[in-house]
Amino acid sequence: MNGVYDVGGTDGLGPVIRDENEPVFHEPWQGHLFAMQTLIRGKHKVWVLDETRHAIERVNPVYYMGSSYYQIWLLRTESLLIEKGVLTEEELRARMEQLAEGSIPEPHLKDYRRVQPLLPSVQRRTALTPRSGAATREEFTEPKFSPGMVVRAKQMSPLGHTRIPRYIRGKTGVVDAIHGLYTLPDAKVHEGVDLYQPVYRVCFEAQHLWGEDASPNDKLYIELWEDYLDLEEAEI
Repeated sequence: MNGVYDVGGTDGLGPVIRDENEPVFHEPWQGHLFAMQTLIRGKHKVWVLDETRHAIERVNPVYYMGSSYYQIWLLRTESLLIEKGVLTEEELRARMEQLAEGSIPEPHLKDYRRVQPLLPSVQRRTALTPRSGAATREEFTEPKFSPGMVVRAKQMSPLGHTRIPRYIRGKTGVVDAIHGLYTLPDAKVHEGVDLYQPVYRVCFEAQHLWGEDASPNDKLYIELWEDYLDLEEAEI
């Protein structure tokens, strides 16, 4: 899924401003939300981590760019609770009215405060079609790639969730290390299955990604699932 959250190579966003003494939570409700997330996902298993990421990907881009980190977390949590059948939208609105009668949350963003549904397309697939992997770590046999191999990141543009950054798609890099077996996020979100694949750390030359405008000394190391990669016959 392509969206405003995938900002690699984007200009005009300004510097990253770091507050050396920034508190962990700016408001008490943020801490409460963090605790709720831990219980909902970690203890009660209502959803998995990759589903929360996909929900954020579906946040309206105007709201995404105009909101704080925890504002987006809150909208994501509300939306997933409704999608999973834990709450209804009517129950949520009724409770909000009890807590803050007559108020409108985030009035400047209220028209954009929504998580958009994933709508299938005739032209575009929803998710990557897996080619390898196993249902358990114990069943997996051999990694397809090894350190030193030249690989190419797949050129793809699925409507659904994926963890391959847009700016490396179609680009070649070198496998630097293998990090073990992890479930393919694409399959977990859209098929609800565990499909274990190797995750590789792949090195991309900055100039190979951005051309002569990048530093010749810079490299990017990106962790990628096996199905995101193809073997590249030619050296780079």
